[in-house]
Amino acid sequence: MDNSKPGFSRTLNLVLTGLFTALMCVFSQISIPLQPIPFTLSWFGVFLTGAILSPRSSFLATVSYILLGAFGLPVFAGMKGGIQILAGPTGGFLMAYPGMALLISLSYKYAKRYKIPAMLLGMAASLFFGYMLGSVWFMLVMDAGFIRALTLCVIPFVPFDIIKAVMAAGIAAAYHKTVLRLR
Repeated sequence: MDNSKPGFSRTLNLVLTGLFTALMCVFSQISIPLQPIPFTLSWFGVFLTGAILSPRSSFLATVSYILLGAFGLPVFAGMKGGIQILAGPTGGFLMAYPGMALLISLSYKYAKRYKIPAMLLGMAASLFFGYMLGSVWFMLVMDAGFIRALTLCVIPFVPFDIIKAVMAAGIAAAYHKTVLRLR
């Protein structure tokens, strides 16, 4: 990788940001359409984005994904798009993506040692953030109580989201190890 040329790292960051936006679009389509919250691989995409990209790029990639969906492109689960999806029961979970990716990316970036445990800690914090924002939004939109929100939106997803986080951390660790060797 010859990053001595001016603009190379800026171009690479732009390409990677677009690539991870596209990956989130793809991962969101791999879903099991449960009601009211579908089971998708979208959080796997958010975990990878935060674990691999810089804080700025991970934030921009997730915001770009949300904007694509808000403008009507069918990037959300079930090939859906539009502002009505963001205003619906899953809107809080979608709106949590930038904060989740940022938490993961910052935890990795600022860890002096033990980068992988720091990344996993960032993923755990991002899960909590995503569950909280998504559940509160779900409670408001669906006029549901806290227990109902936890039962429908959190508890069934926890084991699978932990598996997604561990898989993303493993992929990101291999990526970072490879990038360090290339420098």
